Amino acid sequence: MAASTNNLSLVVNQQDSSGVNIINRSIGAISFAGVAGEFDKRTLAADTNIHALDLPVAIVLQFYFKNTHATANILITATVQGGASLVAARLPPGGVFVYWAPVTASNVGYTAISYTSDVASATAEMFLGG
Repeated sequence: MAASTNNLSLVVNQQDSSGVNIINRSIGAISFAGVAGEFDKRTLAADTNIHALDLPVAIVLQFYFKNTHATANILITATVQGGASLVAARLPPGGVFVYWAPVTASNVGYTAISYTSDVASATAEMFLGG
């Protein structure tokens, strides 16, 4: 048995102006039998510099990040395994970024993840696993 089974369930739902479902697509549970997984709600750094996240494993295969601040825009930068650092997302207030690999391979996942907020002490929640 895995030390940590990391699951993500997704539903994509779109409704018309009357509240009738146009799309109601259940993606279902995406599962990974991993060794680590940690969820954290936090206040980010008290400045607007770039900051690296402490990763619970060398290669993060599951990553969820939600900007919970009322006004901050948060830039997520990640290094793809075997690749270079790239901008993964720019999240406005309430914005969400999800990367969830169900399998491991030599070219998937992130080996480094950083954030930059345009507001000091912004807030966020995140899950990192692998």
